[in-house]
Amino acid sequence: MIRLKHWWAIWLCVGSLAAQAHAQALSESTEHSPAPPAFGVLDQSGFFNRNPGALKRISEQIRKLEQKHGYRLFLVLEPVLIATSAPERASELRQAWVPDGNGLVVVFESDSRNLGIGRDMTSDQSRTANASRVPSYETTSILTRAMEAVDSKLSSDLDIESFMIQLTSGFEAYFKRRETPPPAERSMKIGLLVVGTLSLLGLGAIGVGGLVRHSGMAGVRRFRFPVVDRPERLGAPCGGNVTSRRFAPPAPRS
Repeated sequence: MIRLKHWWAIWLCVGSLAAQAHAQALSESTEHSPAPPAFGVLDQSGFFNRNPGALKRISEQIRKLEQKHGYRLFLVLEPVLIATSAPERASELRQAWVPDGNGLVVVFESDSRNLGIGRDMTSDQSRTANASRVPSYETTSILTRAMEAVDSKLSSDLDIESFMIQLTSGFEAYFKRRETPPPAERSMKIGLLVVGTLSLLGLGAIGVGGLVRHSGMAGVRRFRFPVVDRPERLGAPCGGNVTSRRFAPPAPRS
């Protein structure tokens, strides 16, 4: 038992040291991260040198999204990543640039055509915490639709532009849908659906109660007269008793 406790203490020390090392490495990588680009796009590989119009259109859509809804979107184009990968780099930049979770970072490695998405998956998604937050399931749906709308290889600047435009349009549609109140017909349909569901539940409860009551009645004790082994007498199958009375003769008349 003592040895087991010693092993637990050793494992706890090793786990705490590993966690501290990971946190220190993450903080160091965040400290060495570049400043967030003012126009939403950081093109260190010169990917858009031949198409500056695409770079301008992407920047305009990103700035409109942040100005209207406070959601921050960044695109980083790297020529090649040696000590890290595109998803890891995107995660590091997201923690440095969007610590509140109201945005995401897209990192594209032009040499390998790898794409990384840095997004918040752990913190609170409630509106009270930050009105610019987007739920994780909505972000996944928007990213999926954007990837399906373009070539998965993203081999050209037109593919990158189309992906980013689809991404900004998806978030814009989400915020617009969230800010628009549902129509009256939809509210009435939802109300009728709720009433119907409650009615079905009530009928089900009545049916279950009837079955339970029926099963309870089936268990009522029944009593029967015992079989008596007596010979039949005077037509009575279980015997009988005979009672006789005598009457005095009438008195003579005088």
